[in-house]
Amino acid sequence: MNGLPQYAVVSLLALLTASCAQEPPPATVITGLVDATEVDIASKVPGRVEELFVQEGQRVKRGDKLVKLRSEEILAKFAQATAASEAAQAKLSLARHGARPAEKAAVARELDAATHQLELAQKTLDRMTELLDSGTIPQAKFDEAKLRYDLAREQLAMVEAKQSIVTQGARSEEIAALAALVEQSRGVIAEMQAYEAEAEQHAPIDGEVSKIVLQPGELAGTGAAIVTLVAVQDPWVTFAVREDLLDRVRPGAEVTAEIPALKREVKLKVFQIAPLGDFATWKATTQKNGFDLKSFEVKARPIAPIDGLRPGMTVRWTVG
Repeated sequence: MNGLPQYAVVSLLALLTASCAQEPPPATVITGLVDATEVDIASKVPGRVEELFVQEGQRVKRGDKLVKLRSEEILAKFAQATAASEAAQAKLSLARHGARPAEKAAVARELDAATHQLELAQKTLDRMTELLDSGTIPQAKFDEAKLRYDLAREQLAMVEAKQSIVTQGARSEEIAALAALVEQSRGVIAEMQAYEAEAEQHAPIDGEVSKIVLQPGELAGTGAAIVTLVAVQDPWVTFAVREDLLDRVRPGAEVTAEIPALKREVKLKVFQIAPLGDFATWKATTQKNGFDLKSFEVKARPIAPIDGLRPGMTVRWTVG
């Protein structure tokens, strides 16, 4: 360098600076994790696990039976609701059809007897009136006959009212009230049937049984997970990417990554970029008078199915 002219040294330094400025930024290797949708199978009603139809690691199809619960409380309430509904329907039927022929005949006989009793009491009262006018009987005898006549007349009025009810049946308002009671009881039965249906849980998705939380004989609370399913057929990879690298990543972009467990490279397609929470790693740009870089969550899905890919595997993506 001592033998070179000063202008040559300056030119050489300028060329080196320009060469360094044109060099691409160094590549960054980002490690992500394979993930998939998990679904916890739970019941709306509490009960005891009576039977399990699956095992951990078993593949299931949507609609397959997973678990059966038993709830004595639901069974008892269902029996009560059924009995109440049957009673309400019987009352409504009686109100609509009226009394039976035998009941109507019995009321007719009561009416005849009450009519004859009143006629007899009327004749007795007429005779007692004549005897009282002639002074043959005391007032007490007349009062006794008058009381019997009044009682016979009241009895006849009661039987006539009873016959009217038996003949005409219940009023429209009473029938409407009973019909509403029947509909209410049917609603209670439908609710109990819905609760009873919750005793059997079926797979809502195609997937794999990743975990069995409760075993037969254990008590399952409302909303408590019994079985966990994972949709292994639809995995994705989640990467944490610093914001200074986001200019190299766009939604819909195809990237190449390596799966160490499978010893192969795969093609992924980015479908979501979202900021991570405040708990995510921040990196300072400089030690002084700088600012922090936040990490973003980048999700990518395999373009084609990958045999052997499972949630929890690591994926290495070289961003450069």
